[in-house]
Formats: sequence, C-alpha cells, structure tokens
Amino acid sequence: MIDDPTSIPLGAVLADLGPAAKLVAGAPSQQSRQVRGAVVLLKPEDLPADIDVVVICPGAESFRDLAAATHHGLGRVIFVTASESSLSEGIEAVGEQHVVIAVDPALNVADVVMSFSRSMQMPEESVSRRLASLQRALSQAMTETEPIPALLSRLAHVCNSTAVLIDRFGKTVHATGPTPMSLLFEEIGRTSADSQNVDVDGWRGVAARISAPDEADSHFGWLVITARRANFPDSHSTSAAHVAATLVEASQRMAVAARQQERAIRTAVLEEALALRREPHNPELAARITAFGLSFADELRTIVFRPIRPAVASRSLPAIEDLSEILGKALESQSIAYLMTAKDKTLTIAAQCSVQAFRRVIVAEGSKLPGALIGIGRSVHGLGDILDSYQDAQLAVRTLRRNSRGPKVMAYEDFNYATRLFADVGFDKMIKWAQEFLKPLEGRELLVEGLQTYFEHAQNINAAADFLEIHHNSLRYRIAKAEEILGINLREPGAVSSVFLALTALELGRIQQPRPKSSGDTGRSRRPSDVEASDVLPYSRPSAERAGVVHAPGR
Repeated sequence: MIDDPTSIPLGAVLADLGPAAKLVAGAPSQQSRQVRGAVVLLKPEDLPADIDVVVICPGAESFRDLAAATHHGLGRVIFVTASESSLSEGIEAVGEQHVVIAVDPALNVADVVMSFSRSMQMPEESVSRRLASLQRALSQAMTETEPIPALLSRLAHVCNSTAVLIDRFGKTVHATGPTPMSLLFEEIGRTSADSQNVDVDGWRGVAARISAPDEADSHFGWLVITARRANFPDSHSTSAAHVAATLVEASQRMAVAARQQERAIRTAVLEEALALRREPHNPELAARITAFGLSFADELRTIVFRPIRPAVASRSLPAIEDLSEILGKALESQSIAYLMTAKDKTLTIAAQCSVQAFRRVIVAEGSKLPGALIGIGRSVHGLGDILDSYQDAQLAVRTLRRNSRGPKVMAYEDFNYATRLFADVGFDKMIKWAQEFLKPLEGRELLVEGLQTYFEHAQNINAAADFLEIHHNSLRYRIAKAEEILGINLREPGAVSSVFLALTALELGRIQQPRPKSSGDTGRSRRPSDVEASDVLPYSRPSAERAGVVHAPGR
C-alpha cells in the first residue's frame, strides 16, 4: 500500500500515466478529487475503509469481484490494469457510483503503484516530476505528421477539457470540440497578459498567449483550454496549457525555418535553371527540379509576376518576400508544384499548371495580391526550354506595360505576329540585331530613354513627358532627333515595330545581367527638366550640351 498524509488530485496521477490511463466510468470532474494513497486489492474483503484511498485491481477478473462486493458502498476510485472492452460487465455493475480508470494492460500493477509514489513525493520534487511528465506526454505529439492538432488532442485528454488554438483576430485555427469562442475571445482580448483565466457563461478555462514565429514583439494568438466545471482550471491544467503553448511556439518556429530553407532551395534551383544558356543537358539539375514534384512530361510554365504600383498614393506595394509567401501558399493550396525566385521586385515562377489554372489561382486570391502584370511563357518540355519560357514571360510583361488599359495577363499563345517572331527567333540573336540597329544612338542616353518611355506609355507624348518630368515639346524633340539619327519615321508601322522590338531586346538583356548594387542607389534619380517654354522655337540643330524645346520638321 502507498499511503501518505499529503493528498493530491486524481488528475496528477492520470497525467503521470499519460495516454496509458483512460477514464471509463464516473464524471470527468472527478479528476480534481483528492486522493491520499493507493492499495493493490487481491481479495474483496481487504477493501480499505477510507474511500479516499485508491483501489488498484490487477486484471478484469479482480475488478468484477470488487464490483460485486462494492455496488452498495460509497463511491471509490478504482484503477484496473485491463482493456476497456474487458471491463464492460464490471462497469455495468458499479454504474455511476464509482470512478473507474482503465490502464493499458502493457503496464503492470507495479507501474501504477510507482505512478502514485511519484505523484505523492515532497511538494517540490512532485511538482518537478509532474511538469516533466506533462512535457513528455505532450511533446510526443511533435513527432506526428500534423503536430499541432495532435498536441491539442493530447492536451484535451490530459486536462479533460476542450483545447482550442485561435489567431489574434479570434479565428479558430484548430479545436478539439465546440466552444463559445466569440464570447471567450471577447474576454481574452481585453488584456495583453501572457496568461489569463477566463470565466464566461459557465465556461471556465485558461488562455496562454502564443508568440508570432517570425515577428518580434508580436503574437500569433492564444491557446485556450476550457470546460464547464466549477473547479476548472486547477494547477495541473494550467501547467499543461503553458507547456502546450511553448510546444506550439516551437512547432511554428520550426515550420517557418523549414519553409524558409525550402524556399531558398527552390530559389537556387530555379535561378540555376534560368542561368543555363544553351546547355540543355544537365541530369543533376533536372533531377533536383524533379525532386520538387515538377515534371517535363506534363504542362510546365515559367511565369513572371510584376506588381504594379497602386494609383492611390496612400497605398504601397507589399514586400516582394510577402508576395512570394502569398503566392507560394496559393499554389500549394491547389496542389501545384512550383519553384520561385524574386529578382528586381519581380517574382519568377516555374509552375506545373496550365495558363487557365494559374489564372484561377490569381482570381481566388483576390485582394490578397496587388495589381500586377503577369507574363506566362511557352510550355516547357525540357531543361533547356526553361530559359526560353522565361524570356517569353518577360516579353509578355514588357508588351503589357505598353497598354495601361488592356489585360494584365498575357501568355505565349496570346502573342501577336511581331511578338511571336521575337520569341521564336531567339533571345541572343534579337539582342545582337537590336544592338546593331540602335548603335547610332550609342552615348545618347536621353534619346534612348525618350524612346523607351514613349513606347511604355502607349506612344502617348503627354503621359510619357509627365513621367519624365519634362515638357511635352522637349520629348517631341528627343523623339524627332532619334528618328533623324536612325533614319526612320515612327509614323510608319514598320519603324514602330522595329524600334519597339529593339528596345525590348535591350531591356530584357539588361534584366538578364546582374546589376552592381550601390549603397547610394535609392531608385530612379530625378533628372533636371529640360527648358520649358510657352512658345515653340524654330527648328535648329542643337549642340550636345543644349537640349532645347523644338518641334521636329513636319510635326
């Protein structure tokens, strides 16, 4: 017999035994009942007079003998080392009068006795052992495929309560049962304490604050355990909630770290694929791409996602890392395998999906994503096609930028004749031709910039001039001067196509080359505006140092 004048709650012993012990008869509130010792019962006549002493029955047969002898006695706590199914006959005999706990048959009577002994040691050592036992019982859930639901399930079992994980807005992330969460959250949200007791409409419990895994001085939400019992929560349940909250935080931090590591690997693999020029045979890289679930046998597309700065000045673009996280989760929710990298405030994605499937992903995310220009390249059938598909997507974005009122998504199949020609002739060859065509403008950056901005604003002189912060006549002069040097007339469709494709080739060539970073580089510098005048000056050939405001001949 284990006997000690120090009484302990029955729940402390159950926590020490962990999942091996299960309450099969009696009210759940009995876990708060104080017990003062335990005795192994070999014969019914040896039953102790003190009903606060726990009776341990070694086997179902011993329990049935005890049930027959005690069905008219006072309510006792009975531990039985047998399976729940083998106790049905005895449980019917004791009814609701006694508390019956079934202990896994894999444990013997000595294990149960030692559990009582550990729980009834000196207070300091007992508390330490109970906390260690709690942590051991709860931390075993971290090995499950979905650790947090498994952890909450164990917590609910240990505390005989409902366990709920909610975010900081009161939305339920996971729950083991129904609770009046709106009422509880109203009370929880009143303070910023790390831990607080709640008591609302008969529901009592404790809420432990969960720190955000990736934001300093912020919180993710709360872990709440609650039950409709007058003596809930006790010290045991409160300790269990705090241990579980710590494990939830650890699980979330590990998940964030794993996701960041996976994202870095995805980025490295895609950038390596994009860096390939005409070296399509790289079995090792192809195997690494396949390891992320992508297959060249099914439709695979390279996509460029370029956010558009909102027209409302008070709104700003989200960070490119945040966009990467949103798009990544959106693709995963649709079971779409992908690689992703961020460069020059643009996301590049290799996704195992059709054009229509990616459009549905964008529509489904709705307001979570900012407005963007989205280019989708040709279908990839081999490692060497990834770069071609990427260049298609860049060309599509470049084309979309010319028309602010048109569609915001363009795929390779949507290219017009001139654009398809650019894509299929080949990137390297088009760059070489563009350099030859625009060579007369070498060193005339203002003229090249004027042409680029003119085409980016759908050949709208006023809009392009406003963007450059110069007078529209100054831009007309620059364009006319460029026409003169190149020997073309931008009123002719052939000249328009030639200049547009040449400028596009040069811009895409710059995108492909890494740009040196400068600590003083804070964006596009503000250039001094050209001389503005109300009257148009007569045409003259200005010097390189003087850029006057003129009309070109014939304009």
